[in-house]
Amino acid sequence: MNKTLIAALAAAVTTLSFGAYADESQAQANADKAQAKADYKADKAQAKADQKQGKADCRENTSGAVERACKHDAKAQRKQDDADAKLQYKEDKADIKADTK
Repeated sequence: MNKTLIAALAAAVTTLSFGAYADESQAQANADKAQAKADYKADKAQAKADQKQGKADCRENTSGAVERACKHDAKAQRKQDDADAKLQYKEDKADIKADTK
């Protein structure tokens, strides 16, 4: 009788521990998703700040057509940085999703 009771308790504890592990992994996945989104937003903010700085440098150092071309390059660089940030965010989300399966 005692062996049966011990076996039943061991099975119950094992089952409960799997549930706790699933909760922990889901909580970690949620934290990872939040971190990935925060990184994405920070990267976009940095790209915007870099563009503003680039435009300011263009105004100070150049004029006319060269200034316009310089500003255009700063805008193009921002678009590229935004695209890179978005791609990294998507890759991070895919990695998190793969890790939780």
